[in-house]
Amino acid sequence: MPAPIRFSDAPHKRRKLGHLWDPLIYASNLTVAAWVYPAWRTARVSWEPDSASLVQLFEEHTGPLICYGWHAYELLMFCAFRSFPRQLMPMAIGHDGFLSRALQQSGTWFGFPVWAYRRRSPVRPKAQLIDLLADSQKVIGLFCDAGGPDRRVKPGLVEIARETGAQLVPLAVHAEPAMSFPGPRRYLFPLPFANLVAYHADPLDGRHCTLEECQHALDGLEQRIGQHHD
Repeated sequence: MPAPIRFSDAPHKRRKLGHLWDPLIYASNLTVAAWVYPAWRTARVSWEPDSASLVQLFEEHTGPLICYGWHAYELLMFCAFRSFPRQLMPMAIGHDGFLSRALQQSGTWFGFPVWAYRRRSPVRPKAQLIDLLADSQKVIGLFCDAGGPDRRVKPGLVEIARETGAQLVPLAVHAEPAMSFPGPRRYLFPLPFANLVAYHADPLDGRHCTLEECQHALDGLEQRIGQHHD
């Protein structure tokens, strides 16, 4: 059975009649899972470099690890981590608002533990994440441009890494074919029988790395994707 979504225990204000959204949230998660599952089952997944080095890092590193990448690749990541041991799956980070909860449960169905911070709380999300990493979780996944602007690393990633001493693991994914819908934000949807290649770079030492270095690492992965697939 998938583990239930964990929510931050930070004090927060509950939304009045928020439970009325629950049927719609569940239906949305079913829709996401129904879309992703055929691709998850049939995609040909490879890693560059091979995933064995990443699995070894997850197994042996004793401090917190933050895998970070672009929000556009969220559903592609469901497929990319398909073969990872369940106990090493990164914990996906979301929030308790509708748009995030609309696919969080589907993440648990594909093997990811999920943790959500409280938005209506006097404790800032960054502080809630720092408390999470200090408490228990070793490997988490963050989409560092969530909320926009797209493909720009936000300062919060660096601030959390410095506070926790986390190592930062840059990730990017290419899938062909994949679908994106028209709109101001690019978001990719995997298609059945896709060729999917996940890219990772050497970890960055979060105690010292800068925002520019984090951005440069992801830009470098994007260049590798362009060189290999254009």
